[in-house]
Amino acid sequence: MLGEFLARLAIALPLVCAAAFVSLLAVKRGWIRLPSFTRRPSLPATAQPLDLVCVKSLTPTARLAVVRFDGRDHLVGVSGQHIVLLTTAQPQSGEAPICTA
Repeated sequence: MLGEFLARLAIALPLVCAAAFVSLLAVKRGWIRLPSFTRRPSLPATAQPLDLVCVKSLTPTARLAVVRFDGRDHLVGVSGQHIVLLTTAQPQSGEAPICTA
């Protein structure tokens, strides 16, 4: 009984390993495309819920960013460890903030 199990194992294990290797190789080389389950339908450019309007670097690790979300502009301070909301304002009639390097 143990001999029969080992004989089946000796035949089946290399076949399963070879099938797994070939499948991984096929996916890596692009022969097979796997379905993406996390893909969301893209929204039109005017309906994007979050938009990065402007970024100004203060130091190598600190930046100020203007983020447009839900029809409002948010001034956000960003550092290596923190993100802080500084202020929120209604955008001025289609006016984009001036951002210079």
